[in-house]
Amino acid sequence: MQPKKPSVSVLLPVHNVGHYLAACLDSLLDSTYEDFEIIAIDDFSRDDTWKILKIYKQLDNRIRIYRNVKHYGKAITLNRALKKAKGHLLALMDGKDMVYKNRLKKQATYLQNNPQVVAVGTQCTFINSIGRSTGKSAFPQHTETIYHRPLHGIALDFETIMINKTVLPKDLLYFNTSESAVLYSDITMKLLQFGNIINLPHFLQYRRTENPHRKTTFKKIPSLIKLWIQSMDTYEYRPNLRSFLNTFRSPDLSTQ
Repeated sequence: MQPKKPSVSVLLPVHNVGHYLAACLDSLLDSTYEDFEIIAIDDFSRDDTWKILKIYKQLDNRIRIYRNVKHYGKAITLNRALKKAKGHLLALMDGKDMVYKNRLKKQATYLQNNPQVVAVGTQCTFINSIGRSTGKSAFPQHTETIYHRPLHGIALDFETIMINKTVLPKDLLYFNTSESAVLYSDITMKLLQFGNIINLPHFLQYRRTENPHRKTTFKKIPSLIKLWIQSMDTYEYRPNLRSFLNTFRSPDLSTQ
């Protein structure tokens, strides 16, 4: 008899996050939603990341661990995790972050009750390296706003998202491995062709990160413009031009 497949697969690519990884895993394992697996892939870390994964694997059989033979980067590591995932719902997670106990339950319940929604994100509390709060997100909740500005750190934080794989074509989910790729915005534009994307109003994740808008948007303006043009042709993506261009001068969405 085949074992029952988990409903949710948490994709956890990790690289040199040994200082934070135990807290990340503890928060996931303390979740009020229990029907999940963790696909943790170590992207050839040089610290004790792999050692910590092996310890936690012994503590909970919902954790499946793998290690890249060399450092491939996040896109390739995520694609490996996608191939190994058994759940029909896919949750993204960063190894430096921590989730609130009810993140997975709230997202899974929402997707199950709203089949027209392909992905659901959350609001974040941003924290620094010592766990002190530095601000909170103010991501838009509604699809209409996200559609016109589908960028990581502007309309959503992709590493808080959960995706309903059952409403997507089989091979749609693939992270662009090009060095110039805008990793999460490319996937977001694909997802928007098959359903709504919303953000819950609840703060369900602690994010150890600097301003994601500054990091993602300003460094890759040429790549974003190229992606936008390609998406108009490939996906018939038609954002409001003014809204999209305003992205490049938007203030940080997090507030103290």
